[in-house]
Amino acid sequence: MEIEYKGKKYEFKSAASPIDIAKKLEIPLKDVIAAKIDLGSIDLKREIDHDTYIEFLTFADSEGKKVFWHSSAHLLAAAVKNLYPDALITLGPPIDSGFYYDFYNLNIGDNDLPKLEKEMKRIIDSDEKFIRKETTKEEAEKIFGGNRFKIEILSTEAKPPITMYETGNFLDLCRGPHIPSTRYIKAVKLLKVAGAYWRGDSKREVLTRIYGVAFPSKADLDEYLKIESERSRHDHKKIGKELELFETSPLSPGSPFFLPKGTTVYNELLKLAREMDRKYGYQEIITPIIAKSDVWKTSGHYEKYRNNMYRVAPFSNEEDEYALKPMNCPFSTVVFKSKTRSYRDLPLRFSDYGMLHRYELEGALDGLLRTRLFEQNDAHIYVTEDQMEEEIMRVFDLMEEVYSLFNLSPIMTLATRPAERIGSDEEWDKGETALRKVLEKRGYKYSIKEGDGAFYGPKIDVYVLDFTGRPESAYAVFTVQIDFNLAARFGVKYVGPDNKEHTPIVLHRAVMGSIGRFMGIILENTTGDLPVWLSPVQVRILTITERSETYAKQIFDEFFSAGVRVELDNANSTLDYKIRESQLMKIPYVVIIGDKEIEKETIAVRGRDGKTRYGVSAKEFIKEVMKTIENRS
Repeated sequence: MEIEYKGKKYEFKSAASPIDIAKKLEIPLKDVIAAKIDLGSIDLKREIDHDTYIEFLTFADSEGKKVFWHSSAHLLAAAVKNLYPDALITLGPPIDSGFYYDFYNLNIGDNDLPKLEKEMKRIIDSDEKFIRKETTKEEAEKIFGGNRFKIEILSTEAKPPITMYETGNFLDLCRGPHIPSTRYIKAVKLLKVAGAYWRGDSKREVLTRIYGVAFPSKADLDEYLKIESERSRHDHKKIGKELELFETSPLSPGSPFFLPKGTTVYNELLKLAREMDRKYGYQEIITPIIAKSDVWKTSGHYEKYRNNMYRVAPFSNEEDEYALKPMNCPFSTVVFKSKTRSYRDLPLRFSDYGMLHRYELEGALDGLLRTRLFEQNDAHIYVTEDQMEEEIMRVFDLMEEVYSLFNLSPIMTLATRPAERIGSDEEWDKGETALRKVLEKRGYKYSIKEGDGAFYGPKIDVYVLDFTGRPESAYAVFTVQIDFNLAARFGVKYVGPDNKEHTPIVLHRAVMGSIGRFMGIILENTTGDLPVWLSPVQVRILTITERSETYAKQIFDEFFSAGVRVELDNANSTLDYKIRESQLMKIPYVVIIGDKEIEKETIAVRGRDGKTRYGVSAKEFIKEVMKTIENRS
């Protein structure tokens, strides 16, 4: 058996666990909590019996965090069962910043969390091992026979071998992997109790969800709590409500309602995206929102996304299955094939801003950051193999120009071939090599995410830092992906210089990701202090007395005619109150009109810095504002 570690290959005479491998390679295991091989993450004691690469995961790795927090969710469930034995366990996954576990028949509130934390700490001190066990479906049904939720999982999802994990006297149906024992968890904090529905379906059972977070040291927990206290100030949902930007409603969970001001911000981002696409040679297309499921079966997306797709039943007796599109990818092929294409037409760049729908579990929904309805800053580029690298370089030129407007700090990752994939190894080799070359030519620092590529090709994913500046809490935004298979699957051809038909390569590209998500990220990073060009209200005019109204209306008209987004506040309130309201609404400029301004036919201008300029010419200030808007400075 051959094991590859950090580019070097080592021979093993028989099956070996990651612990055995680490000992042979003299790798210290002090902070290691799991391992990763070609089949995914595994327990440290799980035996490996085939040729593969290996990585050792710590809490510092994103996949290591998932393992750690998944184990912490099991620890929570064990504590709940010890204190509330009648509660039924359901599911407890890791999430972006911690974990949760859902329970049925558990009536508790936030005041009960300290008691649960105490029980979790008791189990931690007991150093309970996480023991993986394999069984049959029939045996598992006997073990979990009193839990209808586990039985449903066994009947709809479980594939052999059926695996369970035992932690002390707690047993859960689970594929793992897990940390070796509870002593690896040094600090835990339960955050809140919330309601949830089984399977995220409002027609199903109501569950009690407990959110928590855990760390390998108390210092990590203290740092987390410090950041969380600041996070509420950056919460885009809170900012969105305060600035009257968007609302969410149980009428359509996961589909934001953009209010007039929020629609302005959204459309400005969309305008920027379209301007940049035009500048870089993209042609916009509009494609259907509903199509036969055959489209995604042909592209290969169906099996991967079917549980996240919204199926649509036509009112006729048609037997065809229709669905709302969860991605734009296959639709550009129809446009490409609408006429005969020549090699002279390539690269051919199609941007598509179609509305997409993906069914996300209700517990995972998060304002604008995780939604069921979204609009991507999406494009598909048809190229020859010789054009591939140059075109990806061009995509990064576009990205850098956009991100510079928002002072975003990108973090690059190269995601390589997963175990389940389509296409030949030769194609994957070419794609991964091309992406590496681009990253190195541009001088980008990057990390490699082995096995994390799309099922159809390797990709570069770009994350941007949030207000904390911590890489582990960065947002995934940009992606560029190489696809050797999409065009072939749909019979897309172009005529080459040899007058023969050839199959193009498709580059998938999203610069802002989803427009709504990008808006949420900008709101969080700026705490709503948007640049002037993006602000829903750029100037607010305040009157001091009723005598100011006529002149103020005249100034309002001048700003409005110039194209500035302007409001007039002539309410019968004090000036201090009006200024305070404008500050709370994060309005960049406040224009004040009083008797002196009327007399001198000028305006007073107060900026975000709190300083006021007097005797300003309205016409000159309008020019100043318009220049700021036009330059997006």
